[in-house]
Order: sequence, then C-alpha cells, then structure tokens
Amino acid sequence: MRSLILCFSSFIVPTDPNKSRMEEYAICYEQLKRICPSNFDTIFIDNTIECKAQITNQRLVSAIGDTTFIFYNRNIGLVNKGLGELDMMVAAEEKFDFDQYSKIVYLTGRKFITCPYVFDRTNNCDSEILVGNQPIINPITGGIYPMGTQMFGDMFFAMSPEKMKKYCKYAKSKLTSINSIQIGSEQILFSFIKENDYSYENIEHLGFVRNDWAMVNPYIYSRRPENLQVV
Repeated sequence: MRSLILCFSSFIVPTDPNKSRMEEYAICYEQLKRICPSNFDTIFIDNTIECKAQITNQRLVSAIGDTTFIFYNRNIGLVNKGLGELDMMVAAEEKFDFDQYSKIVYLTGRKFITCPYVFDRTNNCDSEILVGNQPIINPITGGIYPMGTQMFGDMFFAMSPEKMKKYCKYAKSKLTSINSIQIGSEQILFSFIKENDYSYENIEHLGFVRNDWAMVNPYIYSRRPENLQVV
C-alpha cells in the first residue's frame, strides 16, 4: 500500500528579501525525489504564495514538476515556525483523503535527506506512530546541541491515517488557543502522544542535513558552512 508525504515550505519570508531560500528548497526537493522509495506520493504545501507563477526560481519549478501542490497563502509561523507547519497540515487533511494511504509522513521541506533511511523505517514500522527526539550535531566540531525535554522532533515523523487525522484535530484546537504562539510544535506533538498514552516506535536519528541560518543570524537568511547541522 502507498504512503503519503506532506512536505511543508515557506518560500518567501521577510528575512530573505532576495528569495534565495527557493534555491535551497530546490536542492532539497531534488534530493527528496532522488532517494524517496517508489511507494510514496508527495504533496508540496507552501504557506507564502498564491500560485506557482510566484515561484521565481526555475530550478525550484523544475524540482516540483507535476507533483501535487497546495498554495496556502497564510503564514501564521513568522514568529513560531512550527505552528505554520501545523496549520498547513490541518489544511492538507481537510483537502485530501488520508485513508487511502498506509502511513502519512510529516516532513519539513528545507532539509537535505542524505538517504532513504526515514522512509525505509516508515515502510517497516509496525507501530501506528514513528517519532523521536533526535540530537542535533554540528558536523564541523562534532558538538551536540542541548536536547529539549517533553518534546518530539517534528522535522520528520509518520503516523497511520487514523492517528494523523486525530493529530490534525488536536493541533487545530491548539492553534485556536489564545496562548498557542507560546507553545512549540514539538511540545504539541509530545503532549498529543503522551496525553493519549499512544505507543510509538522511536527513531533516534534522521540522516538529515539542515541549514540553521537563524542560529547564526536570525535577522537575515544565509547559506554558510557554519550554519550546517546534522540530525
């Protein structure tokens, strides 16, 4: 049976006036298509544009190709990025039938996925939830950044359609809370699983490389070696 990847993006943000992030997304999407097993479908979802014509990077246009795309021009994640992704997840669940798939994958799009590991784990996962709190490593120094507690990483996780629909409902209730901006999406995912006492399969590492430009300078987007992290 096929599985579905929900791949989230925010192509245009105030900290990147030259729209250079589109090139990085193109590189990540090319790699995703290169290593993704054939039994996965992908839906690209962006919350900063209204139509494909607003994508100004031709490499990104080619990387997306004919893949299904949702243009969801409502970025509530300028301050809290994870909430923007949750909002896109809820929008996707309202538009697509998750029940036709074996697993639903939640994927932050601006990550370079080095190998098919996370998708192989998804295919072979016997639990309804595949999730973990992965360490983030500096590949230059080998240093490990302090890990948060009471949270699950949400660059990637996978759920059965039933659990993902329940999570969408749970996340939607959190997004409408007056204090939602103070809650991280990682904590929301953790509380959903723990409050319901759901069993899950732990994934300790992802094999992702990410450009954490905001850690170096939160005011301007950049692509520098010192930004790189391994998850």
